[in-house]
Amino acid sequence: MITVHARVGGRVVEQPLALGEPLPPNTVWIDLLRPDEAERAHVGAVTGCDLPTREEMKEIEASSQLYTEGEAVYLTSSVIARADSPMPEQGEVTFVLTPRHMITVRFTEPRSVATFAARTSRQPELLASAEDALLGILDAVIDRVADVLELIGARIDGLSTRIFTDSLNSKGVGSSKKPDELQDVLRGIGRAGDLTHKVRDSLAGLDRLVAFLSSVAAGRLTKEQKAALKTLTRDLRSLNEHAGFLAHEANFLLDATLGLINIEQNAIIKIFSVVSVALMPPTLIASAYGMNFHHMPELDWDFGYPMAIVMMVLSAVVPLWYFRRRGWL
Repeated sequence: MITVHARVGGRVVEQPLALGEPLPPNTVWIDLLRPDEAERAHVGAVTGCDLPTREEMKEIEASSQLYTEGEAVYLTSSVIARADSPMPEQGEVTFVLTPRHMITVRFTEPRSVATFAARTSRQPELLASAEDALLGILDAVIDRVADVLELIGARIDGLSTRIFTDSLNSKGVGSSKKPDELQDVLRGIGRAGDLTHKVRDSLAGLDRLVAFLSSVAAGRLTKEQKAALKTLTRDLRSLNEHAGFLAHEANFLLDATLGLINIEQNAIIKIFSVVSVALMPPTLIASAYGMNFHHMPELDWDFGYPMAIVMMVLSAVVPLWYFRRRGWL
């Protein structure tokens, strides 16, 4: 699908572009969403640009993501989409800057693109030129990354509260966490860590993109546009630092959760060990009186059986008392 955004009479008009139709006058931004070969060829013909295919956009070499052809600058970076859903996506978006147009080629639907499109209807000056459009959409992408990092931070804070706050039963007595609860926390940490990894990858691509744009397009940018580009660079640097902090927090929570699981498992093993030790003396006594030797005085004694029972009970109670006194229980 091809959507064009043009400035008409001081406002921005958004409309689809069919195959074979010429570009409307004063078109600044051309957005291609999941274009097929015919749509890609048509936009390339009307703009004079050789737009990359989806396979070319996925190439990881810097020379395939950031390059110039004639007067056009090609910038490709991964962008986060559906970050607030259980299955966030990471897709490549190519920004093409020409003297007259800014073109976006994408096969995903990040919220930042829709946000920028809605913003242009309220602020037509964002599409004053192709350079302004590019800087505006990059600012929207970076703002969305900041929102995603805030979302990750809130999730990590919630997980931290669940991990380090004792569960309370109905009587207000602290109780250990249930295995299902810890497994749910582990899954939450995994999702937060995966999203943080995707965000850091996207920030790395955007950082390279902005640095490349600063070097190749400095001569065509105004003073105000250069200042905006420097602001984007500072924002990316601060977001990279915050993303690294969140990744460290996710690893810390993962270690803490695994430690709690080990503690729970050790407590269970300790109970079985204590029970085994406590039952060893009664088992020894029962084994001794189950040998059925002919000459055993207690076999003919009227109080032999009660004595054996008392001895087995005492031999079980004494170790338990000793363990409790030493603080092992």
